[in-house]
Formats: sequence, structure tokens, C-alpha cells
Amino acid sequence: MKHRSSPSFIVSILILGSLAALGADWPCWRGPDGLGISSETGFPTRWSKTENIRWTYTPGGKGASSPVVVSDRVYLTFQTEDTGMHLVAIQRDTGTVIWDSELSTGKSHAHDLHNMATPSPVSDGQRIWVRFGTGYIGCVDWAGKQLWHRDLSKEFGEYHANHGMGTSPMLNDGILYVACMHQGPSYFLALEAVTGKTLWKKDRMMEPKDEAQDSYSSPIFVRSGAGTQVVLAGAEAVNSYDPKSGDELWVHGGLRVPHAYGRTISGPTAGDGVVVVVASGFQNRGYTIALDAKGHGKRPETDRLWTCSKFSPDCGTPLVYRGKVYWMRDDGIASCVDARTGEAHWQERLFSANVKVSPVAAEGRVYFLNGQGNCAVVKASTKLEVVSTNELNEPTLSTPALSKGRVFLRTDKHLYCIGQ
Repeated sequence: MKHRSSPSFIVSILILGSLAALGADWPCWRGPDGLGISSETGFPTRWSKTENIRWTYTPGGKGASSPVVVSDRVYLTFQTEDTGMHLVAIQRDTGTVIWDSELSTGKSHAHDLHNMATPSPVSDGQRIWVRFGTGYIGCVDWAGKQLWHRDLSKEFGEYHANHGMGTSPMLNDGILYVACMHQGPSYFLALEAVTGKTLWKKDRMMEPKDEAQDSYSSPIFVRSGAGTQVVLAGAEAVNSYDPKSGDELWVHGGLRVPHAYGRTISGPTAGDGVVVVVASGFQNRGYTIALDAKGHGKRPETDRLWTCSKFSPDCGTPLVYRGKVYWMRDDGIASCVDARTGEAHWQERLFSANVKVSPVAAEGRVYFLNGQGNCAVVKASTKLEVVSTNELNEPTLSTPALSKGRVFLRTDKHLYCIGQ
């Protein structure tokens, strides 16, 4: 493992117990619990390459992973041209690189749009967990030192999905959750986060065949008075698991689509007592469903609160926010529907460019990003009201991070820190 640090990084190691509250952090893909929502205020609504850019960072390679923000750090992964896989720590306020660690090398199959650095990291403020598309999973400490790593491809079989690895690890209560859903032995794995030891492993060999077995979605956490569920979608089904034991709480299947490419790209999401799942929207033939978050056992089609087939997304994960569900189809048509009934409030075109990024929200606003790094900021309302449209005109596949009044937006060329 190669590791480069700035002389000042030691200052940042002081008193880990005084880290900022997680409510201000964006510690994983799509932020707390993977749901895409910040409870903070003070985020910018307008920016350009000459307005409200606090700093930019140019990675030493490419990746489609999203930035995560914990305490005074931003973490980002990338892959170099010589297949070095890196995790970099950046000072949140200045953009200064604190350290840059090469954790592994290698390459496996991936679509031309992305590479091994597509899964996003996750951090608890003391450690950072990283996954790469080769099968690497590992843990790095606050100073950038690798604490442990495993090669899941060697342990459980090579990854065989038509487009490569896209699923991010997630962390809850000291347990790291890692999903592998592909045309091979599929599984859901829980690891002791500090040591990397396997706590439980559940097979996910479902009924679908060929590409319908592929999933690029990440698990989320659904919390209620009854406890916490970890929810995972793939292979034409959505499953809820007990996070401690891995026991299946409920499953809802039958999410088939009328074409041969029924792979799952969009992840599940939740809020307001509902779980929302997308059946592949490839060629605009998919659909979106909602289930009550409460359930048990095998749940029939009659358990669906609603099904919406018009303008359903393919790649982007929907957002449940303030009683409504927002999503954007890959061709730029955005939707807002009622979370409990599925009634469409509005469905309008925001962009004409290719869209593969998931929306995020804060302060009663939804941030929709297209594939060129251009962002429409929309009021979270039953009527479409565009607050602003902001252009960077750089290709991106990465979902923005919202933390401490700033938007962290990654493109193919740069990581932008945007703030007023």
C-alpha cells in the first residue's frame, strides 16, 4: 500500500470523541441511512464555475463514487490509469489534501462509463471503509493507514455482472453491510466493522436468470419505533433483513419488466413509513412501487400501496421527502408523486441530457443533477417551481453530498466544494 500525507495531517487526529454530530455529516452514499436527505440549512441554490465555488480538487484518476463528508474531512476514491485504487482525505474547508493512500491495484470488468472506483466509501469519523470493483473491501484509519482488507472475489467467486460493480458498503452500529448480486453466487454479507470478521452471510440466489440477476443498488436503513431494518433490492425483489442476525423480515418479489435486461440499478429508498423500489426502467418500460415499511414474510402484489409506470427511472434512485417521492428518468423527465397514494403532482422535463444521478434534498428543496454536472434546484412542492439551474458542463455519474452548508459535487475532472 502506498501512502502520501501532508505534514499537517497529524493535527487532525486530535480528540476523535469531539467529532461533529452525524446530523451534519454525509457519511456514505446518499448521506445518513442512504436516503439522500440533509436536515441542515444554509445550502447554496446558485453556482457556476465563477460563482460560489469555495475550492476545487483534481483527483489523480477517475471514478464514479460519490464524496462522503465526516467532521472536517471529505473522502473520495479514484482509480489511476495504471489501475491503482486510491482513497484520498481532503480538508473540508480548504480543499487541501491531507493524505492519499493507494490501497490496492487491479482491474476487472466494468462498463466504459465507469471503473473500479464506483462504490462510495463510508466513515464513522474514526475509520473509513472502502470497496472497489475488483472484490477489495478494506478499512483505513484516520491517518490513512490500512487496518484490514479482504478480497471477496477470491473468497466467494469472481464478480460477473454485465456492467461491473456499483454497490456501496453501508455502516450501522459497528456492522458493515456488503451486497454482491450478480450472475454468480449472490449474497448479502455483514462484517464486524473494526476487524473485518464475518458476522453473517445470506445467500441471495433468486429466481431470475441472466442479466436480471445483476444489481448495482446499495442497501439502506429503515428506522421506526419497531426497530431498524436493512433493505436491499435486486433480482426482481426487495428484501428486508434484521441488521443483527441477518434473518429475513419480509420479501416482495415479482418486480419483472417486459424486456431481457431487467437488471436493478436504482436502489431502494424510504421515508414517511413507505419503502419505494424501482423495477428497471430500461427503454422506459419499468415502473416504481411503494410498500408500507411494516411487513412480515412473503408479501404479495396486493401489499403494494401504489405502482407508477409513467416516467419511471432506470439508473437514479428516487427520493422520499416531506410526504412526496421525487425521481428523474434517464432522459431528464422528473416526477413528484404522493408518497402514500402515488398520485402524480407533476411530471415535467428538466433536462434533455442523459441522467444517471440520484436526487438529494435539504431545506425544502430537491437537487436534480444531470449527466453533464448541471443541477436544477426545485422547491419540494406539489407544483413544479425551479429555483435555479446551475451549469458546470462536466460529465458526472456521482450523487452530490450535502454537508455543513456546502454541496460537494464530483465530475469526471474535479471535485467541487460549493458554498455561499
